[in-house]
Amino acid sequence: MKLTERTILLGVSMVLIVLIINAVLSYRDLTTLIQSNAWVSHTHQVLSELESMLSLMKDAETGYRGFIISGKENYLEPYNSASGGIDGHLKAADSLLADNPAQLRHLADARALIGGQFELYNGNIARRKNDGFEAARAVVLTGRGKQLMDSLRGVVASMNVIENGFLRQRISDAEASSRRAIATFIIASVLGIVLVLAVYFLLMRDIRRRERNEHELKAAYDTLELRVLERTSELAAANQDLSREVAERIRTEHRLNLFTKELERSNRELQDFAFVASHDLQEPLRKIQAFSDRLMTKYGVELGDTGKDYLSRVQAAAARMHVLINDLLSYSRVTSQAQPFVQVDLEGIIGDVLSDLEVRIQQTGGRVDVGTLPRIEADALQMRQLFQNLIGNGLKFHRPDVPPVVTIRAAQDADRVAITVEDNGIGFDEKYLDRIFTPFQRLHSRERYEGTGMGLAVSRKIVERHGGSIDAESIPGSGATFHVNIPIQQPKQQ
Repeated sequence: MKLTERTILLGVSMVLIVLIINAVLSYRDLTTLIQSNAWVSHTHQVLSELESMLSLMKDAETGYRGFIISGKENYLEPYNSASGGIDGHLKAADSLLADNPAQLRHLADARALIGGQFELYNGNIARRKNDGFEAARAVVLTGRGKQLMDSLRGVVASMNVIENGFLRQRISDAEASSRRAIATFIIASVLGIVLVLAVYFLLMRDIRRRERNEHELKAAYDTLELRVLERTSELAAANQDLSREVAERIRTEHRLNLFTKELERSNRELQDFAFVASHDLQEPLRKIQAFSDRLMTKYGVELGDTGKDYLSRVQAAAARMHVLINDLLSYSRVTSQAQPFVQVDLEGIIGDVLSDLEVRIQQTGGRVDVGTLPRIEADALQMRQLFQNLIGNGLKFHRPDVPPVVTIRAAQDADRVAITVEDNGIGFDEKYLDRIFTPFQRLHSRERYEGTGMGLAVSRKIVERHGGSIDAESIPGSGATFHVNIPIQQPKQQ
């Protein structure tokens, strides 16, 4: 057998071997991929059932609370719907989790908590119908329903963590199988192509190869020489552009330094002015309030109704002036009396704020839902003031006859945290977005909503002091959402 024939036979044999190995490995990986995808689908079904179950319990809680507050039967529609549908989701979850004893135990805990909730809700609904609002309200204020719901959320969260762990592992297995199949196919294809090309080129060798190589070498040399000349010209031009850019950057940095110094000077002057003006105004304002009080007390009868009315307006104006001065002082103290940055637990800060706002929350019939919040490096007092302003606004600017709901959530990456404070209040037109963060700017009359218009201005100054930003979005009548983005750790120079 000639050398050429042996070469062809060897090449074809190797291609066949590669194809057979590729087929076997591809079949194995495809089978694994199908099994992994089936498990992924199974896990998604479990997560969907858990989500539906928790969603129905939220609907039941909403309908229950609506009926307790209003006493209207139509508020029980979502409650009755949830009561009738929850068992189906529990059975579906029970069937899907039959292969996981640990999850079945969690599901049993969830079923017991759900039973406890419906037992509590049914009893209190009957109490509301028979004994009235106050009797039902007393049961609500015990917090038993909230404890059961929080426990249910915890159980479902634990189940979700386990299922998400399964999901990540199964997706990872499916992706690994897919990668192995692709890699096997690519390697086998490349090897087959290489072997075929090798046989082809072995057959096509001849004497003209040297002449062709010499011709290609000369052409490559000419091309390389041309490219060297072009590259040299490009580098010269690039060096000129770089020199101009460096000069421009130096000029820009110089202007920026001048602007920074001027801005620092302006800020110091503004703070000094606000502090001095506020303190200088306090003394005559106290005299106005003191003497107007004495005038009302001693000579109220002689003044008559008109005089009393005028004097009452003077006292009201003085009181508003006192609030405005204090707000101006608060605005100036964001930087003038700032505390050092320390590790701050935002959940603890918001807990203190909610304790301060407890009376307002009860008066409005509202609630504040707080998600998981991280620890950050910040000024604790200013963080408390920031959330006091944002949560207080959400409770204050609520729609008539609609209890306010304020929701606080956070998402973080490696070095920053994005916090959203969302409410269901009256909202505002976004064309006034720049205006709401300006000192003493109001979008509503003082008679309708109290305040001086300094809360959001102070909030923005606090966030900017922490190296962050604050923005908002809203649709009139549909609530507002404030976005706060701040670093988790402050730069060392601060």
